[in-house]
Order: sequence, then structure tokens, then C-alpha cells
Amino acid sequence: MQVDPNKDRPALLSAANGQVPCDLTVGNVVIFDVFTGALTPGSVDIFQGVIVCVREGETEDAGKSRGYYDGKGAILLPGFIDTHIHVESTMMIPEHFARTVLPCGTTTVMTDPHETANVAGIAGVRFMLDNSRKTPLRQYVLAPSCVPSVPGLEESGAAFGPEEIGALLELPGVAGIGEVMDYVNVCRDEKRMRGIVQKGLERDVFIQGHAPRLMGQGLNAYILAGAQSDHECRSRQECALKQRLGMHVNLKSSSLSNHLAENLEAVRTQRWKDSVSICTDDVHARRLLTEGHINRVIREAIECGADPMELYRCATYNAAREYRFRDIGAVAPGYAADLQLLRALDGGTPEAVFVGGSLVARDGVYCAEDDRSAPAPVPCPMELGYLASPEDFRLKAPEGAAQTVRTLVIHSKYQGSPFNQGFYEPLPVRGGYVELSGLENTQYCCVCNRYGRPRRTIGVMRGFGILRGALASTVAHDCHNLTLVYTNPEDAFLAMEAVKSIGGGFAVAAEGKVLAVLPLPVMGLMSDRCAREIVPQIAAVEQALSSISDGSCYLLKHATMALPVLPGTLITDLGLVDGPSQTFLPLFDKD
Repeated sequence: MQVDPNKDRPALLSAANGQVPCDLTVGNVVIFDVFTGALTPGSVDIFQGVIVCVREGETEDAGKSRGYYDGKGAILLPGFIDTHIHVESTMMIPEHFARTVLPCGTTTVMTDPHETANVAGIAGVRFMLDNSRKTPLRQYVLAPSCVPSVPGLEESGAAFGPEEIGALLELPGVAGIGEVMDYVNVCRDEKRMRGIVQKGLERDVFIQGHAPRLMGQGLNAYILAGAQSDHECRSRQECALKQRLGMHVNLKSSSLSNHLAENLEAVRTQRWKDSVSICTDDVHARRLLTEGHINRVIREAIECGADPMELYRCATYNAAREYRFRDIGAVAPGYAADLQLLRALDGGTPEAVFVGGSLVARDGVYCAEDDRSAPAPVPCPMELGYLASPEDFRLKAPEGAAQTVRTLVIHSKYQGSPFNQGFYEPLPVRGGYVELSGLENTQYCCVCNRYGRPRRTIGVMRGFGILRGALASTVAHDCHNLTLVYTNPEDAFLAMEAVKSIGGGFAVAAEGKVLAVLPLPVMGLMSDRCAREIVPQIAAVEQALSSISDGSCYLLKHATMALPVLPGTLITDLGLVDGPSQTFLPLFDKD
């Protein structure tokens, strides 16, 4: 696959041979060679957005282009490629996301818009594609494979089967199939998932995996079915095994989980690291703006002792080869002039970033001229009228329950695990309702359908960290139904009303007051504002969340509690779910 399959080869050859002047020479640089690991002083000639000549040392021909950029001895590298990200999780629409990450050295991203797909179906995917074209960042979409993540265990705003996946794969800019999370049904050879994966196999496109802790026979079956990569390795052993079985592994550090150190331990001892790249998955705007993007992950990996040159190769050439791109990821003739200039290989901010030979950022500031028109509107379902009072957030005990009732309690991040785990425990009953007041670090949790089906599930959590008040949000992977964690029904109702009034997003309430809101009116997932405008809103919500918690809460901590493809115990709008078996669990123990 090529980012530009229609290159004018004769014109490029004329420029390479000096018969016509090049558009730009980037000179006085040290060229980072991803093929051999050499660092060589030289210059690069660019014509029609393509590198046509790489010169070692300064020659008399250097600088005869129409333009010259003096690198002043900086290191010239390919732009970064993020191999797996959900732009929606940044809480910015694609154009604002691009303007935030391009100054970090990222020039290409592989995005899976299954968040927007679950909310608005194919219209949501088209919005992401269309809006991404407003900036120079190369944003490729992967057709969302799990909409909803597990049919029958949750309901979202759309449902994709093989027909929808096939239609999406025909759209320009769609490069493969996004993370196949329902690995249980893939391994079972279930009809729907088999049909979805088959659409990718028929077209010979990339099929992205997602299978946390899957090993043994199940992993072999998953790879056999077609999954080619995984960004969800949770241990050194898992990471090493998946590579030994031929998978491409993405080293990840996100705002939801970070197993970078464990996976680096697996990679460190390997003779060959060609099947390793880097991704960010879910990362919100504040972190992007203040810490960076792929360059942040590289800094973290360097702190873990990883070789900087290996890391930069993983984030460029290896990433391109993962997706079978033949013309990005290297500084060489025929490659797109997607470049960054660095003073040191330390994960710092580039001094300059080019896409297709055009300067798009300098010293951490975006400088490209692009389309700043208002984004196209897209539907944002918020049908929550059936939630009429605080009574709707009370947990009713079974008929005839005495002073206590054995209730399924979901322990947050049980014993340090990244997953929640449920156990039946006796809880107090007062006036016919399960009462949590007085119980240490114990909260109600609730998922409410927002797509026109008046249905909700109320459960109990322990250890989430909220000690008073309520958090409500429409950001809940992947159904993005309204999700709440709260200590009392009154604040839950107040937070829900606040989220509804802002058209989706986050709200924190306590003691009868709304403490902070983060409006995300684009499908209840994203703001239409730039990073610098929404970061203060994110900070306000984080501060409010800190004020009602024990300090262990963070902005997206709740985001995967309603994702039934995960191991552990989950809660969806249809009920409580055991992730490994993908079956429903009773809220109350009948024994």
C-alpha cells in the first residue's frame, strides 16, 4: 500500500537527475537511517512531496532547490506513525487532534472510529473521515469490527455486520479492519465475527487484533482466524508469545492502561524487533497538549532503559511495515517527505515537522494553513427522558429481602489487576432498597441506554474511589451509553441532568451542586473546540473528581466498566456480564 499511489515517476526522475529544480532541500542535517542504524551528515531533496535524493555530506548541488531549510545540525528522521488510536478518546474532533499531534512529530495515524460508529453508525465513520481531511496529518481509518462490541450483551446506536464492514472497506481512506475485540466469538468461529473477518481476508487488508491475556490454544485459533497484531499484552510472557506466533505487537502507554515496562522487558531480549511498533490507543487532550504523543511514549520507554534508536525505528519504519506501507517511515528516495528534525533522540519536541515536504510545525507550534470551516453536524442521541427523578437511580432489593441481601459487588481493578472482578457479598437492605451508606469505598454504578430504549442497569462497585457525590459520562467504551458511579441517587440524577443539558460529556456533582462539566456535543464523545480550549475544562472535571474521591479516580477510570469483551465483571444497559464466558450474571444471589 502507498500513501500516494499516483506518483508522477517521470517528473520525480527528472528532479532526481537535476533536470528540473526540486521544491525544497532540507540540508545541514544528520540523517537517521532506519535500514542500517547509521547517522550520516547530509541533505535531502524533495519534489512534489516525495524524497528524490538523499545526499551524504554537503555537495555543490545541495541548496539548488527552489527552497532551502537549514537543519543546523539537527537529526532528520521520518515522522511518527501511531499504529492504533481512537481519536474520539482525545475528546477532540480529527482536525483539532491533528493540530495537536503534528507538532509532536506524528505525521500518520491509524485510527479505529468504533466509538463514533457505536453512537452514529456509518454516518459517524464518514464524519471522522471527512473531518480528518481538513489538515495535513495522514489519518487512516480502520473499519470498526465490533459495533456493538458483543451483540446481545449491550445495545448501542448502531449494529455492524459483514455487509457494513464490506461497504466501509470500499471507502477511500479505510485501510483495514479495526481491533477485533470479540476474540471469544472469533475463536468459537461464530457466524457474525467470521463474516466480518472474512471481508478483510477477501480484500487482503490489515486485520487488527485485541486480545488481552489470550494465550495457549485460544491465541493460536485467534491468529489462525486472521488477527495480525495486538496492543493489549498485559505481561512480558504474553508479549513474547504473541511475537513468537507471528503477531505484530504495539507497545502502548495510554490514559487508560500502561503495560509498557512489562512489554519492553519482553522486547529487550529478542534478537529481532521488526514486529514491534508503538501506539497510544486512548489518550485525552490534556495529556497530548502537556506531555506529547508518540514522543511521550518514547520518553517513557527510554526511562525504562530501552534503546532510543530502536524506539525511533519502531515508531516509524516498523509501524509502516506493520500496515504494509511502502512509501512512508524512512528517509530514502521514493518515500513521502514526512519528516521531523530533532536535536537529540530523547523523545523531545521536534524543531520542525514536514508532511509531504511542507512545513507544518516549528518549535512545537502548528503553522500549516488549512481548512478552518465549521465541522459538519452529526447526530448525537441523548434520549434520556425516561430518567425522571432520583428514584430511578435507587437499587431496589428483591421482594421479601430481610436486613441483608447477597449482592454482586464489582471490585474495581481487583488486586491490582487492570480488570474489575465481581463477588457476592451481603449488603444492607433498608425500606426495600440496597443501602450503601456507611460502607467503606462502596458505590452504586449504573448504565443507562441513550439510544431510544428506556433501559438501565444498576449495580454496586467497591474501590472505585468516589466517596461522595456522582460522576456521569457518555464516554463509556464502546456503547457510550450514559454511565454513572455515585454514592447517592440525588447527586446521580443531578449529574445525569447536567450531562443531558450539555449534549453529552462529563459532569461531577456533590451535595446538590454540579461541581464541573465537560461538554462533548459531537456525538457525546468530542468537543468541537481546540485542545487549549478544552484542556481547562478537563482540568476542572479532574479537580472536581479529586475533591469527591480518595485520590485514586482519574478522568477515564470508568470508561471500560461497560465493555463486555474484557475479562472480568462488567455492567451494561442489559445487565451484569461475565466477560470470559460472555454470559449474564444475576445481581442477587439466589442461594
